[in-house]
Amino acid sequence: MSLSEDERLNLLHQASILDTPPTEEFDAIVRLACSVFDMPMALVSFVDGDRQWFKAEHGLFLKETPREHSFCSHIVQTKSPLVVENADKDSRFSGNTFVRERSVRFYAGVPLSEGETCYGSFCVLDTKNRRFGDRDIEQLRSLARVVVGLIREHRQQSLLREQQRELELKQARFEQTERSAKVGGFEMDLSTGTIIWSDQIYRTVGLPVGKRMTSEEVIGCYAPEERESVRRRIGDVLNGSGAGIDREYRIVTPEGEERWIRVVSDIERLNGEPSRLFGIVQDVSEKVRYEQRLLQAANVDSLTGLANRAAYNAHMERLTAADAPSIGLLLIDVDRLKQVNDILGHATGDLLLKGVASRLDERLGKRGKVFRLGGDEFSVVLDAPASVRRMGSLARHLIEYIGRPLQVAGSTINPTITVGGAISEGMMDAATLSQNADFALYHAKETRRGSYVHYEPSLRSRIARRIQIVREVEAALTEHRMVPHYQPIVGSADGQVWAFEALVRMQRPDGSIVSAAQFHEAFTDPSVTHHITTRMLEQVAVDIRSWIDRGLEFGRVGLNISASDFMRGDLETRIVAAFASRGIPLDKLVLEVTETVFLQGLEDTVATTLQRLRKKGLTVALDDFGTGYASLTHLRSLPVDIIKIDKSFIDTMLVDESSLAIVELVLNLARKLDMKVTAEGVESHRQAMCLLEMGCNTLQGYLFAKPMGRERVGEYLCARKTSVTEKADRPQEEPRLLG
Repeated sequence: MSLSEDERLNLLHQASILDTPPTEEFDAIVRLACSVFDMPMALVSFVDGDRQWFKAEHGLFLKETPREHSFCSHIVQTKSPLVVENADKDSRFSGNTFVRERSVRFYAGVPLSEGETCYGSFCVLDTKNRRFGDRDIEQLRSLARVVVGLIREHRQQSLLREQQRELELKQARFEQTERSAKVGGFEMDLSTGTIIWSDQIYRTVGLPVGKRMTSEEVIGCYAPEERESVRRRIGDVLNGSGAGIDREYRIVTPEGEERWIRVVSDIERLNGEPSRLFGIVQDVSEKVRYEQRLLQAANVDSLTGLANRAAYNAHMERLTAADAPSIGLLLIDVDRLKQVNDILGHATGDLLLKGVASRLDERLGKRGKVFRLGGDEFSVVLDAPASVRRMGSLARHLIEYIGRPLQVAGSTINPTITVGGAISEGMMDAATLSQNADFALYHAKETRRGSYVHYEPSLRSRIARRIQIVREVEAALTEHRMVPHYQPIVGSADGQVWAFEALVRMQRPDGSIVSAAQFHEAFTDPSVTHHITTRMLEQVAVDIRSWIDRGLEFGRVGLNISASDFMRGDLETRIVAAFASRGIPLDKLVLEVTETVFLQGLEDTVATTLQRLRKKGLTVALDDFGTGYASLTHLRSLPVDIIKIDKSFIDTMLVDESSLAIVELVLNLARKLDMKVTAEGVESHRQAMCLLEMGCNTLQGYLFAKPMGRERVGEYLCARKTSVTEKADRPQEEPRLLG
């Protein structure tokens, strides 16, 4: 089956000989042909699509000519020898380039064939007519076979060169892949211990490429904590008990750089015996560092640098799962962070948190680990077995140390923290331990803010009761069952009603009335307290409007205000809205503020708000005076008009000289500061007479009346006015209390 011209040309091009430089072997053949046949010219001609190209030529001095009218093209077409004895007379070739330009008159050529492929011809030429017999043709064929052999060798060499180039390219690509993937191959001959590494492994471990390696030198590349396990693994492989692995290791380069590698290996066996350990080593340092950064981001608080809640949860789970003995847990709340954020800005609040975190970490040292749980919450997990005494001592130490003045963004802040603690018992899980400490912290914040409370089982019932009471109060607020009851404050000299104090009461669904003492736990919830104050302001304003319209002389009405009312920053707006909308002047209102308000770190805010309200006519009373920690300081710094002496001093002043001395001291101080004084809790005539003799202005207590509903205030005022008038009309030998 003959080949088509396209197939022939394709095979010619695959021989990769066209347009290649001259070679000595081909040039020698044409010289030999000229010598053998006594010819001036000889050619090795390859016939391409539209040209004939000469791999070797002698005497012609051409590299190629057009295929049209060429002698060699006829040989390719016929695949047979061609002899032209007189080309000038041959119509086929008279116009040939050789004939016209080179005066060729004689041509004899044979095919250069390999199988069915004819690449071109091997030919001799002369400028004169010649005879060329069968013997000459056969000699020319013999030389042509040598040329075909050279073509075959050239093709093979070209193929080898191409394969070498491809191999070099593959090797370059492999090395490039090794570098980009940071993967290198290794093998170890288990019979000789010879170790072979690719270049990339040397680069990974930081050793010179090609360095001869031994097992011990390989082990030395690993980090100290990894070496023993690597040594055992190599030993197991050598004694036939080892297996392939796929795991990560830490290594340290000779320059001290820390890296991580992944080693994947397997064992080749011959006749059932291990013969070769082989595998790959990949530098996974970037992956490990990225994972470490992700882990850090997931477990480290970005603001303080402390471990975060996720880390805390994991740490607690590990400790409890390991049955660690008596785990000690402190939960810490930074007091008044919201006020700092509201007044000084969140940037300052963040700096405060960072300062607290730094102090906690610094003072705790190696005794445990500090976590930031979020917002203003921190926790401390103690390392050593905990005891109630040691935890209490540590908590108080932290409270004292954290409370030192802290310079934050140009302001001096005295941070305070409240701490709750608990110790694990038996098989207690992490959730229960955390909940116990949370109960203790909750109780501390509600009852003794700025102090430490250790968990005890009774806290659960107390907190449950508090939660229940808060729910009851919230329901009463929703159903408008929080109502004011009024207790009169009378003049000690004439018995006239000077004012009333509005006291909140809760009306149960059955109509019974509950005093504030029975739901006082609800006042620890700032939201509930805020709503109670708003409700009381509205109802007191309604009652005052009613009494004014009826012409009752009630004086003023006192209303208790809590710290949470000042925290919101809207107290002035709420008071003005409740009273102005009903046309009631603010001089009808007395705000009663306890010292606990000032102990919440709000002294400046409270003072500013009260001063603005006083300018609008409102009066300020300092309630429960004498029970706080810094009463005299408050009298100096706060806008106060009235001092209310706490009931505890009135109860004991007739039997306790120190209580009597305190009452006298307060009365003398008030006279010098031009302040009025009200004595609370007056229940006997002897107490009243004693206070009158000491110059107390006004009295309040059960001696005069218990708190009463709004509907009874009118009756009481009328009855009181009649009683006072009748007693005033009676002749008396000496002044006495009008009761």
